[in-house]
Amino acid sequence: MKNTLRKLSILAAVTVPLVFSGCTWFNDKPPITTLENPTRSRTLGDYEVNGKVLAQQVCATCHGLTGQSESPMFPKLAGQQKDYIVVQLKDLRDHSRSDKYAIVYMWGMARALTDKQMDELADYYSAQTPMYGEANHSTSAQAQLKRGEDIFNNGIPTAGVVACSGCHGAEGAGMAEIPRIAGQHSDYIMKQIHAYQNPEDKALMEMGGNTWAPKMYDLHRNLERGAAMNAMVANMAPEDVQAVALYLNTMNR
Repeated sequence: MKNTLRKLSILAAVTVPLVFSGCTWFNDKPPITTLENPTRSRTLGDYEVNGKVLAQQVCATCHGLTGQSESPMFPKLAGQQKDYIVVQLKDLRDHSRSDKYAIVYMWGMARALTDKQMDELADYYSAQTPMYGEANHSTSAQAQLKRGEDIFNNGIPTAGVVACSGCHGAEGAGMAEIPRIAGQHSDYIMKQIHAYQNPEDKALMEMGGNTWAPKMYDLHRNLERGAAMNAMVANMAPEDVQAVALYLNTMNR
């Protein structure tokens, strides 16, 4: 028994210094990826995680590895304007941008991001191959696509709807804080236009099943930022919204 205890004491004396020296080594040298130091997020003095690492190991779950998300619940970020991404992340961090998905997913994600990480995330996504859509060659879709193209390029003068291309560019690529919309999910675009058309709309939403009390949440972006869009899409009929959303999705296909 005494021999066993003696061996364990010797093992501990050798192992503990090695463990602590290992942690010190890791924390003195910033890892390229989180896999090189799995304890980094649990140790004081850890290096700030780079935006590219966050994009590939966290954000990719919803937005895709290169920003080409599969689900229309989550917008495509590939090739998005850098300034636009930074602004939206800051609005999500301070809760001035909100919708039912942002509250569940993005408020928690954005609250711990530093300005530097936001800038790095924006650099990563803006450098990716621009978002692309899917072609729809069905006969029923062709009339919608033609209508959507006309609205994008010319607006609806009789309804006071201006051309989308006037702000988002002839190719839908956007500029600075004006987002790229070419190739975006059509369902996502329709959801956003609906939010702009109903800036005061709210949704009753219960977080966590029956655990949390229901709360009223805004369904729109920061009202000040959305003021221009609120007016531009106010008079679009549902069929026009759908047509332009379908057309935008087919751009960059």
